[in-house]
Amino acid sequence: MTAHRKSLFYSQIKRALLFLCLILLVISGLSIGSDWQKRKVALQKQILSSLHSVEYFASEAVVFSDVTAAENVLKGLMFHRGYYETKLENAEGKVLASTYRPLAEVSTRWISDALFRGLPKTFSMDLIVDDYSVGRLVVHVDTAELVSGFVQRNIRGSLVAFCSSLLLGGMIFLLVYFQLSRPLFRLTNQLSVLDEAEVEPEQFQFKEAAREDELGILAQTITALWHKRRKVEVELEKSEAYFKAVVQQSSESMLLTDLKGRILDTNDQASRLLGYDTDTLLTLNIQDIDPKQTPDLLKQWSESSTEEASTYEADYFRKDGENFPVEVCGNIITLDQEECFLASFRDITRRRKNEEKVKFLAYYDTLTSLPNRRFLNQNLDTVISNARKDGHIGGLMFLDLDCFKNINDSMGHHVGDALLEEVAKRIVSSLTEPEIAVRIGGDEFVLLLPVLGQSHEEAQHKVSQLAETLLFKLSQIFRLDETDVFISASIGISLFPDENENDTHILRQADTAMYDAKVKGRNQYCFYRQEMQQEVTEKLALEKALHEAISKNEFYLVYQPQVNTDGQLIGFETLLRWFNDELGQVPPSRFIPVAEETGVIGEVGDWVLDRACQQLKIWQEQGLPPLFESIAINISPYQFAKESFVDTVSSTIKKYQIDASLLDLEITEGMLVENMSSVTEKMRQLKALNIRFSIDDFGTGYSSLRYIQHFPITQLKIDQSFVRDLTGSSSNNSSIINTIVSMASHMQLSVLAEGVESLEEKVLLDQTGCSRYQGYYFSVPLKEDAVSQCLGADIRFPLTSS
Repeated sequence: MTAHRKSLFYSQIKRALLFLCLILLVISGLSIGSDWQKRKVALQKQILSSLHSVEYFASEAVVFSDVTAAENVLKGLMFHRGYYETKLENAEGKVLASTYRPLAEVSTRWISDALFRGLPKTFSMDLIVDDYSVGRLVVHVDTAELVSGFVQRNIRGSLVAFCSSLLLGGMIFLLVYFQLSRPLFRLTNQLSVLDEAEVEPEQFQFKEAAREDELGILAQTITALWHKRRKVEVELEKSEAYFKAVVQQSSESMLLTDLKGRILDTNDQASRLLGYDTDTLLTLNIQDIDPKQTPDLLKQWSESSTEEASTYEADYFRKDGENFPVEVCGNIITLDQEECFLASFRDITRRRKNEEKVKFLAYYDTLTSLPNRRFLNQNLDTVISNARKDGHIGGLMFLDLDCFKNINDSMGHHVGDALLEEVAKRIVSSLTEPEIAVRIGGDEFVLLLPVLGQSHEEAQHKVSQLAETLLFKLSQIFRLDETDVFISASIGISLFPDENENDTHILRQADTAMYDAKVKGRNQYCFYRQEMQQEVTEKLALEKALHEAISKNEFYLVYQPQVNTDGQLIGFETLLRWFNDELGQVPPSRFIPVAEETGVIGEVGDWVLDRACQQLKIWQEQGLPPLFESIAINISPYQFAKESFVDTVSSTIKKYQIDASLLDLEITEGMLVENMSSVTEKMRQLKALNIRFSIDDFGTGYSSLRYIQHFPITQLKIDQSFVRDLTGSSSNNSSIINTIVSMASHMQLSVLAEGVESLEEKVLLDQTGCSRYQGYYFSVPLKEDAVSQCLGADIRFPLTSS
């Protein structure tokens, strides 16, 4: 009852009773009005009933487009009182038939129009056949004519209506209660029960939803809204569960904080990475993890937020106090109308290590861990600039190990690598801050010495001490892989700054000085001098001209006679000469080493062999003296080591159709001890062609009886250094020559002395038993035309005594 008293209906009843007296005064008006309302419904039903009575015939007329039938239907309707216009249309809206009559004169028309404004004046009915609309029946009603009798009757009965107003009012109140108030009460009661329920039902339906009136529509709308709300809530729950699962299962660590830094939410990955349990982490502040992420900074984030995430790197702290690098993707988001900071982060410790490793590989040598050439190139200019600005002297030392290749070849690259590591350690141990050792490749090291002194004298003294220390340390024994290894080094030194010097010039100067140290015998140091650059420049010009010498036909051959003890011609030694338009006459002692160093000697040697054989063919056709044995051609080690050397010699002999026994190939002693099996095989193949072999400069190299007996040697050539000392006070050279001659005699080898420049030397050689000679005493090297004259006449050497 309490709930009813609070209801809207109960309050309305109380108000109605207060005004009942007033209502009774107008009871008759209400009675008439009530009666009129009923009459309206009756009239509508009557009209609709009349329409339904002709529905079938009207549908038939429309379906078959029967105008006559349609007109009959409409004429029948016109018999009904109150219809003044009818119309029958098909589905397309086309009028099939229509009727009309003028409005009747009714005295109470103005009362009818005022009281029955709500009664429709036009009624239409859709004509349905087999669930399809085939047309429409429309009638226009004269309401004044229809209700004229009713108005007259109600005027007479107004007094009766006044008396029955109280009864009618009660009935209306009951009707409202049962049709509206009570259903509304049940509706609100169900809503209150639903609101107080702890668990909402999966399905919910109001009883009033079955009604077709406004209350039913209201109940249906509330039901639909409730289900829609429920659906949205379910979707939100699913979405929340999904995103929570995504956050928890994500490989990214996530933190959500307010703008004061208080942590609001996190995921398990963040807890694991930071070393906290989730509950503890939610009690912390972002500054406990990232001290730099202050509230002021978060506020700046909020003020400058563009709703786009920003990525940056930071250092986070774990629970144990250890810090580690992270990559953070941070953004300001809005939750419940409050701005929050969302950070997803990942541990980039491995990436940092990889970046450091890449940087190390880019700027440091992996074998020795010393800085590399790139490091030197990026820092040398700065060091030189600082020296120039501060007014002090710095230096660069270029250190190259001597004969390091021999260690690699004989002991293996693993021993060579171990040696380089130990060398690097000894170099570094000799340096002080801020001196730097750099390995620029192979066995080459560069020492960058930023500050040596305030003057050149002080700098030279200090760098000389360092160079001597390095040479001493590197000359000490290296114990590697249970093997004792000895090594030395050559050092080039360049001081800076000088005018217009840069890193390239300084490095090149030190490199040039280092090569000068090697030329002077290795295991020493040299300072760069200006003339060294001139020498290097001349050498480069020589190399360039040497590469073009054959194509420009700048080489030519001369031939130095070889004679017996009576001065009779027994052969020639072929000698190479070179004349260049820019360099002039270049001596062999100058260009032969360069040709060997650059590898051009192979091409030059092949040219000499081809040209000498070509000339020998000419002389062979002209006729050679009876005692003539051969022409000697010097073969370089590089040329002899080529796999194709035997084929080259063989094809040249066939090309010019010469007598192979007239060729004497002169080789050095050093060639005999390098790869003996290969050298022996090549010499054996060439010996099978009747080619002769002579050992040039015998006695100055590695020759011994053990070596000589393995090779098909024809002749030994005594080096001119022994011949020149024959006239001196020492008898050692005479003894050496006697030994060589005696050895050759027992081995059935001929002996030829080189560099005989005087009669006295010739006489002394005769006394040792040597009977073959070559030198300026007998003849200078001759050109081809002069040689042809000598071959065509019976002459003796020296020519001046003939």
